[in-house]
Amino acid sequence: MVTIFDVDELMNMGRTCVNLVGNCLTTIVVARWEGEFHDKRAAVFGRPEEMELDLREGELAFAEAARND
Repeated sequence: MVTIFDVDELMNMGRTCVNLVGNCLTTIVVARWEGEFHDKRAAVFGRPEEMELDLREGELAFAEAARND
């Protein structure tokens, strides 16, 4: 019985990982389909260039939030 529980714990971690990746990919596909996904913003996400892009596009709230972090 103990061996079954040990294997199921590993399988559960694998299922969770697959579920997470599937949800992320589905979100991107739907966002592209709806025209809400911005390739330029995704390419610079989390880097200093993101704030420069926000300022150029007039997204002052995003630039201010990035500056505060």
